[in-house]
Amino acid sequence: MGIETATKKDYCAAIRQLFPMGEYWENQFSDPESDISLFCKAKTNEIISLRKRMFDLIAESKSDTSVETIGDWERVLIGRTDVQLSLQERRNKLNVQKASLINRFIITDIAKNYGLKFIDLIFPFKASFFGFSKFGTSMFSRPAFFSFFYIVVEFQDDELINAAKECIVNLDTYSFKQSYPRCYEGCFFSGIKKVDDFEQAVNNRLIAGNIAYFQYKLENSNF
Repeated sequence: MGIETATKKDYCAAIRQLFPMGEYWENQFSDPESDISLFCKAKTNEIISLRKRMFDLIAESKSDTSVETIGDWERVLIGRTDVQLSLQERRNKLNVQKASLINRFIITDIAKNYGLKFIDLIFPFKASFFGFSKFGTSMFSRPAFFSFFYIVVEFQDDELINAAKECIVNLDTYSFKQSYPRCYEGCFFSGIKKVDDFEQAVNNRLIAGNIAYFQYKLENSNF
C-alpha cells in the first residue's frame, strides 16, 4: 500500500481543527500573518516533509531500491561493503546473495558434492525476533539475526572415511555425545580438502550474522 500525501491546504485545515472554536481563533486564522497562521504554515511544511520522507523509508526497506542504507544491507548479507562498485552493481550482488541463502536442502546438496551426508541442523538456543515475527522459534536463513548453529554431517566417501580415521586416532569424541556419540569437531579434519571445501561452500552462503560450527559423524566407527 502506497503512502498518499495530501495537499498543503488539506494539512493546514486539519491542523486548524485542533484549535478551539471561537471568535478569537477565527480572527487569528483570518490574518495570514498572525502567529497562529504562521504556526500552521510551518507545521504543514514539516508534515509534508515527513510524509515525503516515508517514501524514502519504504525504498530503503528493500535492498533492490535502497540508496542510503545500501552499505548496511551489504554488511548484513555479504559481510563487507563494495563501495568501489556502482549502486546498481551493489544491488545486483545483494539480490544474488538473497536468492542463494542457505537452507537444509541446499546443505544436503552441498554435502553430497563433497562425499558427505547431511544429518542434522542444531540450534543450541532459540532465536528471538522483534516486529512482525515470533519469539522462541528455531529459524534458519531469511531473517537477519545473529546466531550460531551446528551442522552435523556424516562421512560417506571411502577415501574421506579413511582420511578422517587417520586424523582422529587416539582422540576422544566431542560434542553431542547423547544425540551423536560419534561426532567430531571440524577442526580435527582441517587439511582434508573436501572437508575444507565443504565448509567454505556453506560459509559462502551464510549471511553475516550466522556462524556455523561443523560436526562430523563416523558411522560404525571403532574409535
